[in-house]
Amino acid sequence: MVNRSSPLAAQITHALKQPTRMGITRLEARHYLSIYEEEASCNKVLLSFAKLDFNILQKQHQKELSDIAKWWKELDFANKLPFARDRVVECYFWILGVYFEPEYFLARRILTKMIAMTSVIDDIYDVFGTPQELELFSPETERFDPSHPLTLRPPKVGIPKWE
Repeated sequence: MVNRSSPLAAQITHALKQPTRMGITRLEARHYLSIYEEEASCNKVLLSFAKLDFNILQKQHQKELSDIAKWWKELDFANKLPFARDRVVECYFWILGVYFEPEYFLARRILTKMIAMTSVIDDIYDVFGTPQELELFSPETERFDPSHPLTLRPPKVGIPKWE
């Protein structure tokens, strides 16, 4: 029988609540560190390196999120598009679940920004746009030229300014 306060019992309890394969890799690793620390066979040097690795990567993620939040704030959507949801931290966390390794910093940055902007466009459709405005806006999004990501091709009809 397993002692209920043993590291193995903690690991089993956690696995029954949240299977490791279903969790976010870095969060599961962090949880395991606290369990491993209590094991009799714990290698203190290995544990120190694992904690150091976790903390270094966490600092990198915090810096990346700080940069992305600054970019988002500079776009000033809170004033320009007050109906749009402010989800940039949530978007970063989604991507972090997929690309947590340090070498994927550029992928995290690009995908977070893409999802955040897609969220704003979704809010334009769901919350703000009238059917008439969306009839004009939809063709513009369809004409987007991926070879020139910062420009739209000239519209076929004039689009009124949003004020």
